[in-house]
Amino acid sequence: MDKTGISRMDKTKKNKEPIMKGAIAIFAKTIGLSPVKTRLAKDLGKEFAEEFYRLSLNATKEIIDNIIQNNGTITPYWALAEEEAYNNEYWNDYDILWTGEGDLGNRLNSIYSTLLKKYDYVIMIGTDSPQLEPKVILNAIERINADKNSCIIGPCNDGGFYLFLSAKPISEGIWTNVTYSKDDTLSNLAKQLENNGLNINYLPHYGDVDIINDLEPLMNDFYENKNLLPNQQILYSWLISNKEKFIE
Repeated sequence: MDKTGISRMDKTKKNKEPIMKGAIAIFAKTIGLSPVKTRLAKDLGKEFAEEFYRLSLNATKEIIDNIIQNNGTITPYWALAEEEAYNNEYWNDYDILWTGEGDLGNRLNSIYSTLLKKYDYVIMIGTDSPQLEPKVILNAIERINADKNSCIIGPCNDGGFYLFLSAKPISEGIWTNVTYSKDDTLSNLAKQLENNGLNINYLPHYGDVDIINDLEPLMNDFYENKNLLPNQQILYSWLISNKEKFIE
């Protein structure tokens, strides 16, 4: 006890900051309502592209489920491209948000600004990097708790990003002034964020799958990971069984 009658332990509890609660939004499309993996379908056919996408969705969902099991402060959402997808049974496990219309910048802004009204921070990911390890996202959450003024970004090998995390309001103009799916997408976004006073912290690089040449690197990433989740292993096995279609 000190002179105030408050124990040192009680002081520690009072000074300890509350745990931040966050949302994670997975941007996805509904097979049958929207074309998926169109550049992959151009080279390998619609059936192949849709099956790859379905398996990637399953792997991504399992990654998020694993994160939730290890961190009870995260609430997951599907961020869907189609307003009419609310009744699709595939999306029953998480709450659903419609991304709204417009290009990717408009949709990122819509989801981010909506969720930041309810949560301390927002994570946004896609389904193009199904090889992600849950520890990467858990590490990002630890970083945002340590530095609330930062943006945590997972860079893709093609110049984009597979994950975005921040606790700070971001103006619509920052999102919409970026040209997406370019080799300078991330650098342009980071520059605008830094110009608005935000620190950028980067996660490890990962590949994403847009075209046929992305499949072999993905398969290699799976091979090097000795702790694949079950649905990652299913996707890896499927890639091996179809490798003659994309490896010369």
